[in-house]
Amino acid sequence: MLNNKLPPLYPHLKSKNETLSLIHGIYAGILSCALAVVLYLEYQQHTMNVVELSVLCAGIGLLIALNIVACLKVKKGANQGLILSRILAVLMLLSFPIGTLLGAFALWKSLKSQW
Repeated sequence: MLNNKLPPLYPHLKSKNETLSLIHGIYAGILSCALAVVLYLEYQQHTMNVVELSVLCAGIGLLIALNIVACLKVKKGANQGLILSRILAVLMLLSFPIGTLLGAFALWKSLKSQW
């Protein structure tokens, strides 16, 4: 007969911070895709000079790196991850509409009751 006791698909235990960590990973991915699109369009049209493009790439690259660091620190439960997550969540609120939703959700998940 069929065995009704199937093992779980994801056997690891989920922590409270896993959703917040995932939010930062998703946002880093969205920023990476946006940067790739900007670089492709710039390659096609040549509308920006090298300095402007370098500053844009450095700024977005910094945000990507900070979100990856926040993703890893939040997953570990570190206090620095909580602080960095709140700062980045406020910055996410400025990127309407997806970033606003992710930022609001990240702020909610970084409350003491959710942490």
